[in-house]
Amino acid sequence: MSGSITTAGEFEIDLAEIITVDGSSINLTNKVVTVNIFEDIENPFLSGDISFLDDHNVQNLLPLIGQELLKLKIRTPSMEKPAEIIDSLFYIKTLIASPPVNATRKVIAFEFISLEALENQRRTMCRTLTGTFSNIVENILRSDLKSTKDFYVDQTVGINKIVATDISPLKLIKNILKQSVSEVYGSPTYMFFETLEGYHFRTLESLYKEDSVMNYTSDSESGYTERKKGYTAVLIELNKIRGLTTNTANDSLLDSKNGAYGSKVITHDIYNKTYRESGYNYFKSFDKEKHINYFAGRGKQSPIFSTVAVDDNKSTAADLPVKTFLLPVSFSDIDARKDAHYTNHEGIHEYTGYNPDSWITTRTSMLNNYDAISASIIVDGHTALRVGDMVNLTLPSTAQSKQTKDNLIDRFYRGAFLVRNIMHKFEINNSGNKHTIDMTCVADCVEEQIPFTDKNPVPKVYGKSNKKIPLTFNV
Repeated sequence: MSGSITTAGEFEIDLAEIITVDGSSINLTNKVVTVNIFEDIENPFLSGDISFLDDHNVQNLLPLIGQELLKLKIRTPSMEKPAEIIDSLFYIKTLIASPPVNATRKVIAFEFISLEALENQRRTMCRTLTGTFSNIVENILRSDLKSTKDFYVDQTVGINKIVATDISPLKLIKNILKQSVSEVYGSPTYMFFETLEGYHFRTLESLYKEDSVMNYTSDSESGYTERKKGYTAVLIELNKIRGLTTNTANDSLLDSKNGAYGSKVITHDIYNKTYRESGYNYFKSFDKEKHINYFAGRGKQSPIFSTVAVDDNKSTAADLPVKTFLLPVSFSDIDARKDAHYTNHEGIHEYTGYNPDSWITTRTSMLNNYDAISASIIVDGHTALRVGDMVNLTLPSTAQSKQTKDNLIDRFYRGAFLVRNIMHKFEINNSGNKHTIDMTCVADCVEEQIPFTDKNPVPKVYGKSNKKIPLTFNV
């Protein structure tokens, strides 16, 4: 039973054990120097590294060759729930460093990764899968990636049939990911990722709706707040930002090219010999969608881009889409969108057809924009925080002039943010244990509308000369 936490960033290593290739094990709990564990919402596998003191030459005696298993159990004192504890098994894939400390001691460091990454590399799939996309993904996770971890899923619509031909499990999941539409939210914003709690196949909306687990803020003091008897106020310290880098600079040319503002799709139905054109407009669709502030209790969600006119017809950037998708489809029933390729045992077309109209333009825009506002922060760590969690950020607005009370908080960095990635850093040294977290928090909207004008702000004449006749030279 762990004791109470007294200092922000405390941690305890309950177990650090290596299982060797001959099945034997060695406990290195008391030899650990550092552990780093990385989670990312766009990465299906956990990764990290561990270093430990080797004063008995275990690297040669066992030996350690980079094909071992690593058991880790790390906790923040006072945290006892399974979801609050890091308790994982990893595959050690390579030796990255082995610097000597002295003639008889050295530090050994290994990189590790999730066991599912190894299974994915070893296997290819050649079989037919039927069912909803969410059920198919779970089938792949259990049968092909051999994962026994918890699976958190947002159910999809439609019954599908897929013929997998010499494809890796992860590549097939990525193909499915793009086409999946949520049964609850009608949204195509699915992400497939792993956390220290398990695997997730969920839409951005299902992540946004979760309650915030931390309230991070920065202040001018940036020191430790003392309480009675010389201890620090741990809960206050855990919510303080120790390092901060912000980024709201969008590349408007790249955003336009990638379909962040809008795009269109033209589908050719090879079965019915017809074609169809549809499009997506970021500004016209925004209020119909559920962005991060929709679930945050504020009731205020505004686009992160300005609706400023880009021509004399009052067109916005979304009215002039640059990106166009040209894709084939095949429907036996155009209205019901049934696949013309496959039938059931009774010869009936019951499977949902490939229907890019329902996802490709919306997904393209929303996944381009979900991290448009980002903040990279460093905080004192605890083992309950995961990628995909919701947190609140409150950053002060910087200005020399006097501001109103409403403007004291930065307009971009206030309210709910999604944790996009996390690096848990555990370090043991002579001064004690220290757990810090480097993470990136992102948002896809703001509370107040960005200022705009419906008149094209580009001057009619600009440049060095307004002469109608170009300058010529006699040679």
